[in-house]
Amino acid sequence: MSVFQAKDLSVSFGGIHAVREVSFTVESGEVFSIIGPNGAGKTTIFNLISRLYDVDSGTLIYNDEDITRVSPHHIAELGIARTFQNTELFEQETLLKNLLIGRHIHSRTNIVSEFLFLPSVRKQELAFRQAVEDVIDLLDLQSYRDQHISNLPFGIRKMAEIARALCLQPKLLLLDEPSSGLNPEETEDLSFWIEDINEELGVTIIMVEHDMNLVSRSSNRVLAMADGKTLAIDKPAVIQNHADVRRAYLGD
Repeated sequence: MSVFQAKDLSVSFGGIHAVREVSFTVESGEVFSIIGPNGAGKTTIFNLISRLYDVDSGTLIYNDEDITRVSPHHIAELGIARTFQNTELFEQETLLKNLLIGRHIHSRTNIVSEFLFLPSVRKQELAFRQAVEDVIDLLDLQSYRDQHISNLPFGIRKMAEIARALCLQPKLLLLDEPSSGLNPEETEDLSFWIEDINEELGVTIIMVEHDMNLVSRSSNRVLAMADGKTLAIDKPAVIQNHADVRRAYLGD
């Protein structure tokens, strides 16, 4: 069963066609990767799904619901979470507090009950804390729980961003260049975390990525793009040997 469908997506900026009639379907439980040279339109597709950009034409379908014109602030409520190429964390807060912020969309209390710190508020805070601790355990971040983000190495910041996205309890997770800035050992660890997120949590993943080793290890299928257009959609091994894909990466 499909979780997400993009149908004939197109968007232009100042006459430049960033995405041209791109279509793909992501199945439930799948890890679906999008690859391509710089400027191929990969992150633009994420910005369309996140509703940071409006499509010029085309349709976005999530769980059989048309989300093409949904407001950006409703996307997380629908069960779609996203990371960014550059970490977007609160630098002067601890990792724990950053992750707790990721739970805010599940809050069911109001300002009065929070001011009075009613039992319902205490119960909710305990539940939020447990959910966050579960994510910390899953991604092996226990030793960094109380450290400020500004003091963490870059690789841990990247994992903290993924952890915060998971605290939203998404059904669909968008990973934008998760291995960017990581060393080979950290990238190998990342491949195991992606497997755990996908299999243990049952989260469907769309990943934009340059590292083809990570793509090959982690992905069920791959969309290859160039100049805003689709080159091919297939299994990783087929994509790596596809003539048009090799030409886009290596030239004629």
